[in-house]
Amino acid sequence: MEKTIVRQVVLEAISRLQNERTDRSLFHLLQGKRSATSLQDAHFYGLEAVFGMLPLKKDRFEQVLHELEHAGWIKREQNLLMTDAGKAQLGSPFLLDDLGGELRGYPMQLWKRVSLMIQSIVCLDEKTFFIPVQQDSGVKEWVKQQIRQVAERSVWKAAVYQELNQALHQLTEREAILITYRLSGLKTGLSFPQLSERLGTDLLSLQLEFVIAWRRCLRVLPEDSLILSLGNDINHFKMTQSAQKTWDLLKQGYTVPQIAERRRLKKSTMEDHLVEIAMYAPVFPIEQFVAAAQYEEVIQITDRLQTFSLKRIKQELTQEMDYFQIRIVLARKVVHS
Repeated sequence: MEKTIVRQVVLEAISRLQNERTDRSLFHLLQGKRSATSLQDAHFYGLEAVFGMLPLKKDRFEQVLHELEHAGWIKREQNLLMTDAGKAQLGSPFLLDDLGGELRGYPMQLWKRVSLMIQSIVCLDEKTFFIPVQQDSGVKEWVKQQIRQVAERSVWKAAVYQELNQALHQLTEREAILITYRLSGLKTGLSFPQLSERLGTDLLSLQLEFVIAWRRCLRVLPEDSLILSLGNDINHFKMTQSAQKTWDLLKQGYTVPQIAERRRLKKSTMEDHLVEIAMYAPVFPIEQFVAAAQYEEVIQITDRLQTFSLKRIKQELTQEMDYFQIRIVLARKVVHS
């Protein structure tokens, strides 16, 4: 069986799940479902990079799993299980870690800005009518405002060309092709379907390959580059907006009951927010929720069993703890690991 990028990423994701999650859990994670469970799975199992990056339709997802199972690389029981043959297909480093993840959205948001800026400035400089290559209204408005601040378009074009040229020479030929063929100037760049047909690659694998190429391009650019400066104001927050509001109130000194009452949050929703804050906040008052001895016991159990399964951890505990407290400990454990 051909090992396409889609199959490889799904296989790597299943490996990270340590035989502890169902196909439904993986489907929601790949879709980027912003539920407490999916966000935790992405965080606990090192899958934030793939969160939301494979928005497969259910039948296509089932097809990929069937292909992996038919190849003997996975088993589908109550949970998704890796076989020894599947483990032999894994390389290092994992491909999925180069995807970035829509949990942040920074690389693709920056691509939209860069591609539309280039197209707009080239066409305006040549006084040529064009249909914007990006239709996102927020991106189009941002580019309009930004162009007004460009004093000399020819200088801007030359600077961007030089930065891209130097960066692309540090990538593979295929990565450089993926980026340059997508860019628009006086001529519109190729769409993903057009590029997929030209390169003979399935559409979704090509889209993932492009994301990887663009992220690698960004990494080799100088920190003070003009291209990277176009993304200085892009939101890098990992928390959901609702959890961020709860965190802001906590920092202002409100207690958990006060926040729950003020925001009319159910107990379960408030707990989900606290776990999410514990996952992403640089500093978190964990002592308000878990005693030091409880924290240490959970850490010892999860290290000994090599698991993030809440049920398995709770069965091993000698101290009384609820699932919320275990989740809080696991969230901080990943932060500090």
